[in-house]
Amino acid sequence: MQITPVDRADDRMAGEILALVNAVLDADAPENRRPVEQTFRAELRQDRPGLDIAYFAAVEDGALAGYIGIAFLTGDNPHLAMAELMVRPDKRRRGIGAALLAHYVDYAAEHGRTDLTAGTLTTWGDGPRRPGTGAEFLERNGFSLALVQVNRRSRTDALGPEEERLLWDQAVAAAADYEVRTWTGPAPDDLIESLCRLDAMTRVEVPTGDVEMEPERVDVARARAKEALAAAIHEIPVKAAAVHRATGEAVAYTHVHAYADPAAAHAAQGITIVDPAHRGHRLGMLLKLANLRQLRERFPRVAEIWTENADVNGHMVAINDQLGYEAVDALSVYQRKLKP
Repeated sequence: MQITPVDRADDRMAGEILALVNAVLDADAPENRRPVEQTFRAELRQDRPGLDIAYFAAVEDGALAGYIGIAFLTGDNPHLAMAELMVRPDKRRRGIGAALLAHYVDYAAEHGRTDLTAGTLTTWGDGPRRPGTGAEFLERNGFSLALVQVNRRSRTDALGPEEERLLWDQAVAAAADYEVRTWTGPAPDDLIESLCRLDAMTRVEVPTGDVEMEPERVDVARARAKEALAAAIHEIPVKAAAVHRATGEAVAYTHVHAYADPAAAHAAQGITIVDPAHRGHRLGMLLKLANLRQLRERFPRVAEIWTENADVNGHMVAINDQLGYEAVDALSVYQRKLKP
């Protein structure tokens, strides 16, 4: 078995990695969403603003047996490394995962990273059973649980019309000092700077457990580069913002990722953030409802939205419960700290 760097422009290898990911999901989490192929292949090829990613393949007998993607944040958080590791179900218990993990540790250390994270799917509550082998594997190799992100899904028609109208009316009444703006694609020029300020807040306002993270440095150039990346990987941002009428600034926003592939029947809920100075006006609920309406209007083929929330993020979990989200499983993030 050999571990070799992946040529990100190699379409054949991209197809093999996609097949591996789908095989792992079939075996471990058959209820979960599948990658959108067009987007998955494009993501492997594209550079990402503020992120340096390297992929490595474990090849056995000329075939892909496992892979690991290793990501470093750039421009901030020079201590942190993140990884996604998968081994084909029929190739497990042969030392492939251990070899990939050892490669991760060595590679991160060579690049001066001291806080290494990796995630594994785990059972949550009464949801579908998930293998416990991933967590056991990480713990055996010096990783400890740092953060639990609960995966949830909701149908776009989960709310009945009367229930949705009631939630909407309550949120509108509480948010009289704010205007709702919605759009798809690049952000309006008059909002981009205040949206950058909100984007920079997310790493410190959203729970990250024991994973220490510095704020992201977001300016207009970085924001526009992220929008260009979304277009390059065939994602369509569906966004809503609350604009404070007195200042004209965006003080809250929410983001759903839809896909350009006409066969994609799911979307992914991204971050929802409210400036702490403007909380208490039901802006999170208002924006998620406004964006849900926009998503249904523009993408009627989308039947399901997937999201994830830290298990301790009680406020956002409560909103999602009202919107009809149901927990499926969890991504348990483990961390290992290396000596600097």
